[in-house]
Amino acid sequence: MNKRIAMISVHECPLASSEGKERGGINVYVYELSKALTRLGWQIDMYTRMQDSVNPAVVQVNDNARVIHIPAGPKTPIPKQQVIGHLDEFSRNMAEFIRDDGATYNYIHAHYYYSGVVGRYIADNSQYSIPLVMTFHTLGLLKQLTTTNHADDPKERILIEKELVAAATKIIATSDNDATYLKALYDAPSARIAIIPPGVDTRLFHNAPKEEAKQAIGADPTHRIILSVGRIDPVKGLDVLLYGLKLMINAHPEYAQNTCLWIVGGDVEEKRREWNSEQAKLESIRETLGLRTTVKFIPAQSQEKLPDYYNAADVLVMASHYESFGMVALEALACGTPVIATDVTGISPLVKAFPKGHIISANNPILLSQKLAHVLSHPPLVQADTQKIISSLDWSETAKKVIYVYEAL
Repeated sequence: MNKRIAMISVHECPLASSEGKERGGINVYVYELSKALTRLGWQIDMYTRMQDSVNPAVVQVNDNARVIHIPAGPKTPIPKQQVIGHLDEFSRNMAEFIRDDGATYNYIHAHYYYSGVVGRYIADNSQYSIPLVMTFHTLGLLKQLTTTNHADDPKERILIEKELVAAATKIIATSDNDATYLKALYDAPSARIAIIPPGVDTRLFHNAPKEEAKQAIGADPTHRIILSVGRIDPVKGLDVLLYGLKLMINAHPEYAQNTCLWIVGGDVEEKRREWNSEQAKLESIRETLGLRTTVKFIPAQSQEKLPDYYNAADVLVMASHYESFGMVALEALACGTPVIATDVTGISPLVKAFPKGHIISANNPILLSQKLAHVLSHPPLVQADTQKIISSLDWSETAKKVIYVYEAL
């Protein structure tokens, strides 16, 4: 009999790209890991909050995986910080669905602390003893440390995270940094932490001709493209990226006319009323620095479309103040695109292993400007074993490591 997992992602729907919802690292992680687990014979139910009345409540992804939308609060997208007020309803409705469906689970794997609250409820109220596995993805204490704008976080977040660390049967950290923070700041026992980096879909993310990729995304074939991919959030350091870009152009005027920055993950200019406060701040910086024609906001893209952006770009920049990992850097490297990442990202040790990877300190626009100029003026070296490194990071390899954790419980 196949083993079965309840995979919980309350606020980020695993089907975000296909259902028109906000895309983030968690929904990509949950969706890709779940598919990889099913290819290894496991059955996966992905539970997420119902955000509309249009899509089916239960979506069959493949023979062994389905996404189950649980009603909790309004059937519309809501700000992430408001989700905490609907966790009790989500927990009760999920428990009711499981009873009616007759599903029995070997493991509960919760993603982010919202999902941990639900996972703990399901585990505690089950007639069976179900191990609870936690992947936090981000930590509240680190967000407080690295940004001044963390007022949108519920005040209960830190306490909840500490309770979940104590209650979880196992914690999967996505990087060495993530594990260090969990042990030092949250008193997580080393024996209950497994370090497993996320994977990358090597069938989707691979090198393709730059000219064709530029044509696919409507880019000027003569332009050099600096790329940023991810949600618009203070922790992403996009303000530092804008300053670094201005400094680079000032030091190298020859780049002024044919270099542009594409920020994928925001709202287009025609929808300014929908911009969050961070994007509005970035717009102000763009105006102040005289970068209006150089910086372009692009809506969030589906996973299937992202390879065109990576392959069209001359460099991907991840200027984050904090990232537990940073999957977009791995996706870009799989496409053969140079990456500049800060040393506070979980993926930074891996980026160092690539000749196309460059590490800088966080919040350092001068160093970023110098690294941008270097990457744009020096074609990256080709390393014969680069593809071997990428192949070892396929989601199927990640799934095997996760299964080892499950079965050891």
